[in-house]
Amino acid sequence: MTEYALNDDWEMSSSAEAEAVWHPCDLPATVLGVLAERGVVPDPFVGTNLRELPGQGPPAQNFSNHPMPEDSPFAVPWRFRRTFRVPADAGPYLRLRFDGVNYRAKVWLNGERLGDELVGAYRVFELDVTRVADREGDNELYVELTAPTPCDLAITWVDWNPSPPDKNMGIWRDVWLVDSGPVALRAPFVTSRIAAAADGGPAKLTIEGDLVNLSDEPQVAVVHAQIAELPGRAVRQVFELAPREERAFALRAEEHEALVVERPRLWWPRFMGSPELYGLQLDVTVGDNGHGVVSDRDGFQFGIREVTSRLTERGHARYEVNGKPLLVRGAGWAPDLLLRRERVRDAMQLQYVKAMNLNCIRFEGMLERAEVLEWCDREGILVIAGWCCCDCWEKWDKWGEANFTIAAESLRSQVRRVRRHPSMLAWWYGSDFPPPPRVERAYLDVLAEERWPNAWQSSAANKPTELTGPSGLKMEGPYEYVPPGYWLEDTARGGAFGFATEISPGAAIPPLASIEQMVGKDHLWPIDHVWSFHAGGQEFHTVMRFVDALTARYGEVAGVEELARWSQVVTYEGQRAMFEAYTRNKYGATGVIQWMLNNSWPSMIWHLFDWYLRPGGGYFGTQKACEPLHVMYAYDDRSVVVTNQWAVGFHGLTVRVRVVDLDADGVAQPAMVPEQLVRNVTVDADGKTVVLTLPPPEHAVRFVDLRLTDAAGREVSRNLYWLPREADVVDYAQASWLHAPTAKHADLSALRRLPVTSLAVRAVRAGDIRATLTNISDRLAFFVELRLVDATGADVLPVLWSNNYVTLLPGDVVSVHVSAPSGRVLPPDLHLELRGLNVPRLRVPITQDAAAEPAEGRQAGGVPAMPLDEHPGPASAIGHEQTARMVTSIIDESLVRAPWAHARRC
Repeated sequence: MTEYALNDDWEMSSSAEAEAVWHPCDLPATVLGVLAERGVVPDPFVGTNLRELPGQGPPAQNFSNHPMPEDSPFAVPWRFRRTFRVPADAGPYLRLRFDGVNYRAKVWLNGERLGDELVGAYRVFELDVTRVADREGDNELYVELTAPTPCDLAITWVDWNPSPPDKNMGIWRDVWLVDSGPVALRAPFVTSRIAAAADGGPAKLTIEGDLVNLSDEPQVAVVHAQIAELPGRAVRQVFELAPREERAFALRAEEHEALVVERPRLWWPRFMGSPELYGLQLDVTVGDNGHGVVSDRDGFQFGIREVTSRLTERGHARYEVNGKPLLVRGAGWAPDLLLRRERVRDAMQLQYVKAMNLNCIRFEGMLERAEVLEWCDREGILVIAGWCCCDCWEKWDKWGEANFTIAAESLRSQVRRVRRHPSMLAWWYGSDFPPPPRVERAYLDVLAEERWPNAWQSSAANKPTELTGPSGLKMEGPYEYVPPGYWLEDTARGGAFGFATEISPGAAIPPLASIEQMVGKDHLWPIDHVWSFHAGGQEFHTVMRFVDALTARYGEVAGVEELARWSQVVTYEGQRAMFEAYTRNKYGATGVIQWMLNNSWPSMIWHLFDWYLRPGGGYFGTQKACEPLHVMYAYDDRSVVVTNQWAVGFHGLTVRVRVVDLDADGVAQPAMVPEQLVRNVTVDADGKTVVLTLPPPEHAVRFVDLRLTDAAGREVSRNLYWLPREADVVDYAQASWLHAPTAKHADLSALRRLPVTSLAVRAVRAGDIRATLTNISDRLAFFVELRLVDATGADVLPVLWSNNYVTLLPGDVVSVHVSAPSGRVLPPDLHLELRGLNVPRLRVPITQDAAAEPAEGRQAGGVPAMPLDEHPGPASAIGHEQTARMVTSIIDESLVRAPWAHARRC
């Protein structure tokens, strides 16, 4: 089989136009996406442009549950067309494959209608065009699309963000011309059964898939299999097919000794081991008793691994890989709002996942393309997928008979598409609610028929079903702000127990540069309707719960710049506390999915990095909390704990604890707790060790500085906390799925009165950039943000930081590493810009001279650094008027289709 991509050189127009205007486009494409790209409508992502487009639904509501206005330009069919030529070497049987249309599509080729209407956003359709296709000249392909209605199983944005007025109508996935001989090979995959995985026991492989006889004659087909890493162990098996028959096939280790791998290289998730992959080549031959011509072929990489799920004694779902328990630490993925294919953006977002030390991403209804899954396979990042909530997918009482068929066939299409990937952990076929018995039975039948090899749950919520009982998962919130201590205190909802499928410490107001790009200079301050439009929908249409908590804990903010800076403090401590709590409590806690990883458009809520790929406090708090070997402070009992996600234990570790107390004026007080050095600490593989317990704070604010060094004296973890004398008091009696309100906020306002200090900084470039920050003063430097900027002061994005938002005690030295993704070269003429909450802004040129000596207030090389303001208070936003510089040359080769995919353009 060869797949010829038909994604380029399309045109699109509205059926309502008397004289059609055809807009050039490439696929994937939605109608609004094309109009925005061609400049027909203003950029929907800026200000309230999206709200002002014609055809919008009710404000702050889930548009998927509302009909389109009758006068909407998207209430009529839209048309896509292109021409193509059949390659001269194409096989005798031809099919057109549509990987995703939204929502209804009629297809014509060379003026002939192809089959029935295609219905369903998540279904994959193959249309036989062997007879219709012109092998000598141009082929005219024409597709007419209509948007989904409220009763359709389509794409929804829930309350994440506003919905586009076209409801994502379009061809939102790839279109292919697929060739083969008379017998086609479909959706092959490999499953494993591993004996004594921990001891390297043998693995028994089964190669499975489907064979389709496209001809009107009986066929004898031979399936040939060869694993690249096991040369000389080819496997072949004969299958007979009746005319037009489709049947499953399986090559099993019980019949083929070559499929028994004695000492397999197992595929492991991140930190549990290496994600080892094998390459499989499959050929199907027909004729001459199995020695005839190749009718079809496929090749892909697979992993030898087993995934299981079980309920713990307390009824919580716990996943295991190769017999080993797994603590899931992940976040919810959001694609582009207009469903555009953006390989550079996706490559960077995936590398951010890895840089934050996460091991999982969740696709709730937003099921990504094969290249994304292949990257996860290679990097050991797990994937949980399933249907979305809050629209017709969970309004089963409104389903007609067609919905039942579309739901089952949608699941079948997606299972076939993703089951070969070792990164796939589980499928959740319900989201907020489990399906009723008839629907669940249909889903279970599909999973059985398609030999789903991984775990599944009936929903993401703690709601049992008649057929399968409890899911073992929980979805009890919160989604809005809670204080850091909540996660280790709460025992009823989102606290660190069980498996939380979507929770969050709330809004995530990004750095100032992103706010400016998002709302525009005229709406920076005060917070207004444009801010709300870039929050969420329904209950989440405002950021004021977050802002109110920030000002109650840290004091009033004087403007947008102060709000942006202090928001990073709040999101850093919030995300760190959540992930650390679940890590400390494993395996009473079995998993946590942060809601969300990213946003579909520029947003003020629910992200670890913003739309502009600018990491903020939540990103670096997550990166810190999810270090595989980590030292942390527990808010509930004041203990210092070493946690370990690696599959090996560590001995001879040393934990250093330093405490700095501040009075209400921000002045350091004599240490009430002496420095402590605990040697010879041991932590087991995938374990944790309590090192010591600290006394309660006696002053307004306590800084707790933790350092972990290995047996060779190398620092492997550094963590610092700022703690109030009196902790926050949460009103658990009023807690709900939304949040747990704070009855009394902690007072950390003394941090605003920290005395000003400065740092010595050196930045050296040798391919990547290494910066050294030294606090040579007798004052603490709090929450120092580093930015990599170009000559205009604009951020260079995207980049990978080893650390950021750092706090330095007197005498501290911190090293920070900055690199371009995928080993690409950073652009020239860069500066490092830094500013702390009590450190004036400083811009430092980056030198190639690694021997340059830093001095206080001086850049590398001894030349006075460029001060950007006189004090650490509100200041002008240097360079923020510039659009962030995107290094568009950065493309991750791992997102390019593998050579065995046999894909070509047509």
